Amino acid sequence: MRPRTVSEVLAVVAAGAVAEDHDVTGALAALLLGATEALPADAAALLVRSPGAELEVLASTSHRAADLEMHQIQADEGPCIDAVRGGAPVDVVGHDEMVARWGVAGQAVVASGYGSVHATPLRWRGTTFGALNVFRTEATSVGAAGTAACQAFADAATVLLVTNGQVDADRLMSSLDEALGARAVVEQAKGALAHTRGLDMASAFEALLTVVDEEDVGLGEASRRVMARARAGTLR
Repeated sequence: MRPRTVSEVLAVVAAGAVAEDHDVTGALAALLLGATEALPADAAALLVRSPGAELEVLASTSHRAADLEMHQIQADEGPCIDAVRGGAPVDVVGHDEMVARWGVAGQAVVASGYGSVHATPLRWRGTTFGALNVFRTEATSVGAAGTAACQAFADAATVLLVTNGQVDADRLMSSLDEALGARAVVEQAKGALAHTRGLDMASAFEALLTVVDEEDVGLGEASRRVMARARAGTLR
């Protein structure tokens, strides 16, 4: 099967955004997976500023990608941090360049096997509230076309979060709060699967994605089902 194009991924995301059972957590996960397929890239993640002004990981294609976002938050440096602060795309290629620019966060990216990173800010009505980060094992720039595609994916993520062209700043913060709450359920479900099945967190995330596929539901609903089974003692 051929990889989907940028426009095909965005069409699927747009359809999900207007669905009655809109699942923002699942839609963001699908968007990130589609972005890695279309660019192409090896991993992607979203970092957003919470209503409390703290940066938090909102979505990722893997546990490893989420860990890299956490490294950036803890070290207060990295591509997403720069994109949020500067409000402009960040594109850095090569191990030496990443380590020279970001030190601790750069070392974490290199240790994870990536040779280049690109971060794109998420903006709403003049305010930068997050960033989309894509990681590639190859030490090559995404180029002009890739930069434009990343911006399109970042804009799509923003639309998924606000869902309405008339949303004001307060509603945006409320939407982010809801999305981060849903993300917390995903993390709880990963923890429940890890504990029950004796898995590490990366494997638990894969197990959760298996629930998504087997039960044909979004990531948020799959997480809620896992937690319901955990509470009932029926999670296996």
